[in-house]
Amino acid sequence: MKKVIAMLSACLFSFGVANAGELSITGSAKASYAIASSDNASSPLHRDKALGISNEFTLGASGELDNGYTWSYAIDIDAVESGATNDDAKLSLTTPQGTIGIFLGEGALGVDNAGSQSVIARPSDTSYAELMTDTFDIDGFDNIQYHTPADLLPFGITAKIGYAPGAEANVADFKAAGSDHAASNRQATPDTASAGGITLAGGGDAVTHYQVKAAPIDGLSVGFDYLEFSGVLGSSEQAPESGAYFATYTFGPATIGYSKSYAALPMANITTEVVEQVENTKMSVAINVNDNLSVSYEQEESTPTLSKASAAYELESTGIQAAYTMGGMTLGIAMNDHKNTEYTQNKDIKDTVFTVQMAF
Repeated sequence: MKKVIAMLSACLFSFGVANAGELSITGSAKASYAIASSDNASSPLHRDKALGISNEFTLGASGELDNGYTWSYAIDIDAVESGATNDDAKLSLTTPQGTIGIFLGEGALGVDNAGSQSVIARPSDTSYAELMTDTFDIDGFDNIQYHTPADLLPFGITAKIGYAPGAEANVADFKAAGSDHAASNRQATPDTASAGGITLAGGGDAVTHYQVKAAPIDGLSVGFDYLEFSGVLGSSEQAPESGAYFATYTFGPATIGYSKSYAALPMANITTEVVEQVENTKMSVAINVNDNLSVSYEQEESTPTLSKASAAYELESTGIQAAYTMGGMTLGIAMNDHKNTEYTQNKDIKDTVFTVQMAF
């Protein structure tokens, strides 16, 4: 890893001889109308209808060095009521030996959702916050990454590694000073399986994340990832870590997807009731009915394991979705069904979301 950091520093220093780059603005204007309700007597829900519009776009720049290497820069702008904020940024350099870069709140390497074929969004990421717990990901930390060239290995194999020298995220600023290396910042707090969902706890000195993907035959894509922490305090029984694998296969107008993920939570005292791990299984299929219309179905299951014999309730989200594209406009509808939301027995919610999206 030290060699990667040294190479990255040398390459970034050479940006001074870069040719003038090009600027770009990308994103989409996406509006939604959401309806959520529950007829369950034990968990009634009566929410007002909700209207929303996406509030993020990306400013980008790219160019070429005198030696033919290319570079790119991007920053996400969130338009909030108090003004615009920049929360995610990345600066990378692509060479014949691969791509290296610095990522702040960017560069996700997890593949736990890579199999999703939902045409609007995963059921657990559409409207209602059911609090499904996924895996850890390096984009939650300021990190340095190396990516192998796309054509270096056979069978379309690509590999990526991300390293966060600190286990806390800093502000997206050139003057970032780093977090205090106090024990409190390296502490991982076990989740006590209380109502309101499961909280992933990190902490530690550093984070390393690995990803491998491949396309061994036409139509098939597979991959896996693994993330580990180092120097974590408060996890004498079990250190936090996570991993996932996925596969997608396209045949004719249809694509099916599958993924399996595991997240181990920190454990310091197994005599206390805590969450040991969360196992997620996700299956989906999408069909292109014609050049304009696509439909999909996805089922997501999230199963926690507790340190004692107490009952753990499986959270499940399913969704039927359709999207119709007319030029640069896409109209969509997502009908989702959530069971045992927040991992609470019989807290069942239904939501329907209508969307209109303009690409730019």
